[in-house]
Amino acid sequence: MNPASPPTPRPVSPRRVPRERQMRRTQWVEIALTLLVLVGMAVLFRRPAWIPLFVALIMPLALGLMLWQYRTMDEFRRARYLKAWAASGIVGTFALTGLLTWGVFSDFGAVLNSGSAPDLKLSVWLLYIPWGLSLLTFYAVTAFLYRRDTGG
Repeated sequence: MNPASPPTPRPVSPRRVPRERQMRRTQWVEIALTLLVLVGMAVLFRRPAWIPLFVALIMPLALGLMLWQYRTMDEFRRARYLKAWAASGIVGTFALTGLLTWGVFSDFGAVLNSGSAPDLKLSVWLLYIPWGLSLLTFYAVTAFLYRRDTGG
């Protein structure tokens, strides 16, 4: 029989960074990403052909930041975050549906008189309306839930 071997010691892990410090780091990265987007939009205003490249670079960065933020949150922050995103999605979808409906039915009388198919002409800039409403809803719901949960 083999003598019992002593238990192997557990490796010492590096000191964990407190959750609040991790959240501060994600907020600083969020500020940096926001500034990068603002600078990028100024450049894209002069060079619209670069929009697909810019979106292809920024979207993975934004998704990674959102996942990092979510992973560093406690369960109460996660619940507020998900509720705010749900409300934001509902408002954004409702606004986009309204915008498309308005675009289709604004020329409905002319289409009936001419008998031709509707020619839907919407500006790309109009898409900022649902996006802006969605973003404002996210911030408003987050602020409301935070004040409600913290009592302040």
